Amino acid sequence: MKSVSIRDLKNNPATMTAHLEEGNSVFVTKHGKPIGVTIALTDSMVNQSIKELLFFDLYNKGEISFGKLAQFLDVKKEKLRKMFIALNMPTIDYEPSDVLDELKVFENL
Repeated sequence: MKSVSIRDLKNNPATMTAHLEEGNSVFVTKHGKPIGVTIALTDSMVNQSIKELLFFDLYNKGEISFGKLAQFLDVKKEKLRKMFIALNMPTIDYEPSDVLDELKVFENL
């Protein structure tokens, strides 16, 4: 993997873009230590990302279920739950009144 210092990036940003255009990922360094990374994108990566964003948007709007989201993303539900947790997204989306109703049912058992 290539590396470019912040100083080089500031003085000559074309250094970074040249590496990316060649398909190389690049570490950004400060005082010789990596502080970030850039990744060369291909058209297929961009198209896949747009599809994934669309699916997440449909899920967030309540237009598709968690199961459908997993199916569209071609991942198992458990992996999707782990992704949600890593992104600090709720994996259960109940209305507060629904939760209270369920608690009442359990109290009456």
